[in-house]
Amino acid sequence: MKIKNIGAICKKNKAIVLFEKHSESGDTVVQYIGDGGAAYPVAGLPPLDTESVLTIFDVPEKDRDKYIVRTMGIPEGINFEDTDADEKPIEGAALSIVYSGKTLKPLQTRRGLVFIESRYLSPVSDVLDVLELYERITTGGTPYIVAKAGLLLQAVIMPFDVINQQFVESLQRLTEQCAVSLSLRQQEAERAAAEEPEQYSLNVDPETSEVVGDGEGAEE
Repeated sequence: MKIKNIGAICKKNKAIVLFEKHSESGDTVVQYIGDGGAAYPVAGLPPLDTESVLTIFDVPEKDRDKYIVRTMGIPEGINFEDTDADEKPIEGAALSIVYSGKTLKPLQTRRGLVFIESRYLSPVSDVLDVLELYERITTGGTPYIVAKAGLLLQAVIMPFDVINQQFVESLQRLTEQCAVSLSLRQQEAERAAAEEPEQYSLNVDPETSEVVGDGEGAEE
């Protein structure tokens, strides 16, 4: 887990959210930190508060009043545990797109296609070789994404709400343009193959090294 990368995410909108899980006695058992769109478990640190988290993120004293720092419990309907009985592994797409200044990664879930911001995977880049993505469903039926390394949860990521008519039409135009470019390339390849002169080869006897056969120039 790269705490500096989490800081970069939170600094973008100057928003920091500390999610806390408490014991029955009220003690903080686990904290998760993020910007509201994603959250990451805090490990190896004492319980964080507003001042300590701003210090960890290297926010200068003169800028701290510009930040919104909230502490809250685990959102209802979202599972921050390592396992979920209904979770399902999903394949990460090789393709990402940039739209409205955001790099978006498409993921196919049981409830249809969703997009997450690629930057939310940067804090877990140190475990990418073993990182797996899973879809979970809120109690309200909305899919969300968790990243796990082995059996341990590394991130909870909410999809970015980008799918609308304008977005779909933009992708359709892009797909049509790609199809045109592919067709042109295929036509160019076919023309080049048709214009290429026919290649001749000589049939050579491997024992005598003499040209054999009925080709022009061959000895009888």
